[in-house]
Amino acid sequence: MSDKKAKTIATVVFTVLAVLIAVFCALPFVYMVLMSFHESSNSIFTWPPKLFVKPRLKNYVEAFQYIGMGKLALNTLILMLGSVVIGIASSVLVAYGFARFQNRYSNFFFNVLLSTMMIPWVVTMIPAYAEFEMLGWLGTRLPLIVPWIGGSAFNIFLLKQFMTAVPKELDEAGKIDGCNSFVILVQIILPQLKPALATVFIFAFMNTWSDYLGPSIYLQDSSLYTLSLGMEGFFSATGTANWAWVMAAGVMFSLPLILLLFVCQKAFVRGIVTSGIK
Repeated sequence: MSDKKAKTIATVVFTVLAVLIAVFCALPFVYMVLMSFHESSNSIFTWPPKLFVKPRLKNYVEAFQYIGMGKLALNTLILMLGSVVIGIASSVLVAYGFARFQNRYSNFFFNVLLSTMMIPWVVTMIPAYAEFEMLGWLGTRLPLIVPWIGGSAFNIFLLKQFMTAVPKELDEAGKIDGCNSFVILVQIILPQLKPALATVFIFAFMNTWSDYLGPSIYLQDSSLYTLSLGMEGFFSATGTANWAWVMAAGVMFSLPLILLLFVCQKAFVRGIVTSGIK
């Protein structure tokens, strides 16, 4: 068998496998979309399932109004903007320090920073709760925003990898033109980091948008509830719910994440692929 023929067969096999895996992963979302058009829970749980019915678009309007998704989405956006902006800005500054201001201790502290990625969040959950309680921050957004000051280890690592690939000659050219370190970062280095910034933004957006545990612990005021907490409003004390509304709300909850990934897909893939080969 020639090498060309073997490569063709391998390409076909891997393509078929990729399609099968993609279909398998997409099935729950497709099922949720189809079920969101049903009239009631009774029609959803029939067997065999009726996948294609006359679309009842009113489910989306009723689900939106029932839990007040407009207010919940606004709360989520406020929380997301605060944590994402602070987190990314802090990560950029810290990564810039590690990438451009080296000394004998830089690698040691960078390794210490990376080692924090090995600490599960649940380990620090109780001490963090006690600290925020002493500060009087429970029932506010502060416990979900302030910890992002200083960035995250993963974001810093990813951004540093890209910054080290930017030639230092550009920094020297900027200094000759009278630029200080901050101006060099903003005007020279950041424009080169679009794939990394898009990757960091997508991860931060996804984590904040879909976070349930953090808001459930600290947001004790229902007026501050996010979308992930507001979804509980569909369920009664006995656990029953109008599942057609739940499915419709789930579709609306997922759409921003899907749209964001499609818009930033190229930059996201480039950022993930190239971050480890510097």
